[in-house]
Amino acid sequence: RERERVGEDTHTHRPPPLLLLVLLHLCAVLMETLVIFDFDFTLVDCNCDPWVVNHLGVKDIMESLYHSLPWISLMDRMMLELNARGKSVSDIEECLRTVPVQPEMIRGIQSAYASGCQLRIISDANAFFIKTILDKHDLTKYFTQIHTNPAYVDEGGLLRIFPFHPYTDPPHGCPNCPSNMCKGIILDNIRRNHPSISRSIYIGDGRGDYCPSLRLKKGDHILAREGFPLWNLLQQNADLLCPEVHGWTCAKDVQECLGKIIENSSMVS
Repeated sequence: RERERVGEDTHTHRPPPLLLLVLLHLCAVLMETLVIFDFDFTLVDCNCDPWVVNHLGVKDIMESLYHSLPWISLMDRMMLELNARGKSVSDIEECLRTVPVQPEMIRGIQSAYASGCQLRIISDANAFFIKTILDKHDLTKYFTQIHTNPAYVDEGGLLRIFPFHPYTDPPHGCPNCPSNMCKGIILDNIRRNHPSISRSIYIGDGRGDYCPSLRLKKGDHILAREGFPLWNLLQQNADLLCPEVHGWTCAKDVQECLGKIIENSSMVS
């Protein structure tokens, strides 16, 4: 009878709650989901570079220099021009705070973070613009890192913008990307440095998002904005793709699609 009682106690024993939490945490670490957001026309519903240029009154200068300078050099020049016309860094910040971010996009970001995903931004905008907009909407805390063109306010109070891949360095060698940034190389480096990432979800719209799309594997997902360059390129080259492609037209589509993918991925895990 004593043995029976011992057997019954052993049979009904359950792991302590703390152990269950540890096991669940280990599973989450071993099966981490990476969510990558492009910024312009994806996380925000415009291109923030022209937004600033147009609203602060230097569109004429930008149009006159458009074909003579690389984009990042052009934006750096526009910041100098704004300063020369009496616009301060505070004026630029105030303009950036008016950039539209849809509430469904904000909820999608918050939900993905709450689900344990690792969130990052890979963007050909710049660090100052992105951080100002994210801070306005209290979104900075959700992102592990922002991979973009560096920007800072110098000692003279001028906002300066520089290429992610310096023009003085040897070319990055990717034929699909602009000379200042290859998003595919950035994505490869993220996954190489974080082997716990088991699946990736990439959300974008532009031509620069095509290269990383080609580097995704089976089981990954691309959310491409319909009618934009990325969507068109994916449709034209469907035979080159391994991940599943989802089209979207508005922030609500992103919120719903992202939520379903994460939920289904959790069930599989």
